[in-house]
Amino acid sequence: MRPISEIAKQFLQESILPGAFQWRLADGVHSALTFDDGPDLEYTPRVLDLLAEYGLKATFFVVGTRIEKFPDVLRRVAAEGHSIGSHTQTHRELPSLSRAELSWELATCRQRIADAAGVDTRLVRPPRGRVSLLALHRVKALGYKLVHWSRTYSDYRRDGREALLGRMRPQPPQPRDIILLHDNNPYTIEALHDMLPRWLATSVSFTRL
Repeated sequence: MRPISEIAKQFLQESILPGAFQWRLADGVHSALTFDDGPDLEYTPRVLDLLAEYGLKATFFVVGTRIEKFPDVLRRVAAEGHSIGSHTQTHRELPSLSRAELSWELATCRQRIADAAGVDTRLVRPPRGRVSLLALHRVKALGYKLVHWSRTYSDYRRDGREALLGRMRPQPPQPRDIILLHDNNPYTIEALHDMLPRWLATSVSFTRL
C-alpha cells in the first residue's frame, strides 16, 4: 500500500472527512509534537523529563497492550498535562481489519487508557500510518477522529543519532505541522536534546492536540 499523499490528506481533512481526519493543525502559529508506540518503561519517562525541561506539552498515541504492562507510565503522561490518543490495542494496520475487529481494537484501547489514566479519548493514530477510505469511514462511524501527520523524521529506522539529526536539521517544524516521533527510541531522545532548544530559539512553538 502506498503512503497517503499530502494532497489526499488535505482533501480528506477539508472536504471528505472534516472533523474526523486531521493531518495539520488549524492554528497557523503552533506545531504539535506527537509520540507513537508507547508507553515504554525506560524511554517514555525520559521524553517526559525532556518536555518538562522546556515546558512543552505533546500528544502520546499509545498501544493498549503496552498500557497493560506499564499503566503507571501512562498515568504520569496524563498527570503532566499531555494529551493521549489510541494507537489501537494490538498495533494492527487498520485496512486489514473487519469492522468488528476495528471496533474492538479502538474500544479496547480506549478503555485501557481510561482505566490507567482516567482519560476518555477519541483520537486515533493509525499503526504505520496505513489507512484506506473504507477504514477512515469506519473510524468516523465509530465516533473517532483519525490523526495522521504532516512531518516525520523516520525515527522508526533506529539508524542512530547522527542519521536522525541529519534528517531533522534541514527540515525544522513549520506552523501547523503535526510531527510524528516515537517514545520507545533512545536516538529520538538524544536528537531532541539537540534540536528542541534550536527549534525554540527560532520561535517555533508547540501545542498538544
